[in-house]
Amino acid sequence: MSLIDIFTWIDHTGLGEGIRDSSWMFAFIEVFHLLGLTVLLGSIIVVNLRLLGWGATREPLADVAADAWPWTMGGLLVMVISGGCLFTSEALKCYANPPFFIKMGLLFLALLFTFTIHRRLTRSDEGSLPRTWRILAACTSLALWFGVGLAGRAIAFY
Repeated sequence: MSLIDIFTWIDHTGLGEGIRDSSWMFAFIEVFHLLGLTVLLGSIIVVNLRLLGWGATREPLADVAADAWPWTMGGLLVMVISGGCLFTSEALKCYANPPFFIKMGLLFLALLFTFTIHRRLTRSDEGSLPRTWRILAACTSLALWFGVGLAGRAIAFY
């Protein structure tokens, strides 16, 4: 089974056809997708500003990261569920859309980075981290997650 066959099958599911045939369902789901992205990016920004030493400096980095984690996971969950629904309604459009594949690649890298390197750095003793590593981690995290958002927005314009 080829990739186009998989995308065609997804495009023809009942969920995809239902969303596509509705005059308001796509927009309704898109609101939740953008809300999830906003919550996710908001929590990512808070942690990375703290990692850079620009915000909440009176709070330990590990505490800021721990407080933001449920928001990060909640935003991610809403974004993935709503994004999956949106994808089913336009899978064939996405197949021919380079920004979609860029977004998926950046999402994979952002998730990998967040759940490995970034999470380890934000849980460690702040004093043991060289400033260069903190800056590099924060900038990488921000670039990956904003890249996901920008590539997602580009899907509509391709």
